[in-house]
Amino acid sequence: MTVNLPAVRPPTTDTEERLLDHSLTLFAEKGYEAASVREIIEATGVTRPVLYYYCSSKEDLFKRLVHWKHDEAYRELGKNVNETKGCANRLRAIMSGSFAFCATDPRVPRLMFQTHFGPTIPGISEFMAEVAKLRFMIVHQVMQEGLDAGELEGGDAASLSLIFCCIMDQHINVLVRMPKPKKRLTPELADSLVDVFLYGLGSGKRSRVSLPTFAADQ
Repeated sequence: MTVNLPAVRPPTTDTEERLLDHSLTLFAEKGYEAASVREIIEATGVTRPVLYYYCSSKEDLFKRLVHWKHDEAYRELGKNVNETKGCANRLRAIMSGSFAFCATDPRVPRLMFQTHFGPTIPGISEFMAEVAKLRFMIVHQVMQEGLDAGELEGGDAASLSLIFCCIMDQHINVLVRMPKPKKRLTPELADSLVDVFLYGLGSGKRSRVSLPTFAADQ
């Protein structure tokens, strides 16, 4: 299996990294449209010319920080999938890798969900759809190869990918908003959810699902 991986564009200076980091906090808390350039400048402690030295506009700044957070993560995800054998193991790698990425910096999934499910923003909504498409295509490729190899049956790759991503993303969306997301978005939960996807929750011999509970651990 071969997944096309994005080029990584890390910050070139400490000032640029600080600018991106503070901007991520503001965008995640307030949303793209509500966060002003003035607030970003004040939070970062830079001047307006310095901000525009690194980014040509607020839109450019937003896209730059999304690439900063996602490009390396997608490369790592694609690399892990490429090096893993078997559909079930690849799905576990995708789920656990996505959980680890989102738990490490909960601002990122909060920003992603807020932007995806908020009002359409010209230039931003299309960009975010393209960012999300890369991970979906990784999942889609795993599903298609699983179907072709007889490891999966029923449905088509696109439908199976949508179901899988809904299971994964809804857990991310809920659990990153709770205290201690690293203790919630665990490899054990990822494995259990992949089992739910593959085997369901029935009592048949193939079902070996044991979902952890989290509601009482607020």
